Amino acid sequence: MKNRFFNPFVGSNYTKGILNKRVLVVGASFYCDQQACPYFKRCTDVERKDSSEFDSICPAYQACGGTLHDEPSNAISDGLPTYQRFASYLSSKVNKREYAEVWSYVAFTNYVQFFLPAEPGRYRETRPSDLSERDFEAFNETLRELQPHIVVIWGCVFNSRVREQNAYLIDRSELERTEWYICHLQVPGVSHPIAIINPYHPSSPAWNNKMVDFDRYFREVLKE
Repeated sequence: MKNRFFNPFVGSNYTKGILNKRVLVVGASFYCDQQACPYFKRCTDVERKDSSEFDSICPAYQACGGTLHDEPSNAISDGLPTYQRFASYLSSKVNKREYAEVWSYVAFTNYVQFFLPAEPGRYRETRPSDLSERDFEAFNETLRELQPHIVVIWGCVFNSRVREQNAYLIDRSELERTEWYICHLQVPGVSHPIAIINPYHPSSPAWNNKMVDFDRYFREVLKE
């Protein structure tokens, strides 16, 4: 892939999907807090926006036989609270209770195509300045490869580029009808419209507060 760095995680039951709909989940960013690493500054440089030079030589990943570009699969395996919380929601949709089984029905990646810098033990949110058109093109490449019917976007930092500022948007009026949860894209290279649904981020308190709304709209796109 020309623009994409991160290989998406693709569950073993992704093709089967949820109610026969292929579902791709897209978060915002991956972070690195290994500030003692000799590659840290260049790998996480928010001006360069390119970690690929260190893909196979990152000391932390090399020590466990991994590469940077496979981080989406590592993120699922690590099972951090955000991923557990989302799996808990999806469990009823796939009639499975085990975390790994639930995730096997979807695909996952993050939007930003390089590692963002972080400080150990401190939260750093993804900023609009972290984004680039490379990320948008990489997103479209992933859509063409995985051919999802539904894309679930976590949070709001990149939703305007994917939705309101996207030339492939085909039903802007749907955003208002659905309280800004749903719209559809017609992406070249994908034969069917793709439903975009944008809940609050699972790490946000609003995730629980607005769960009823998200669930209503997610069930709507599953029936399309």
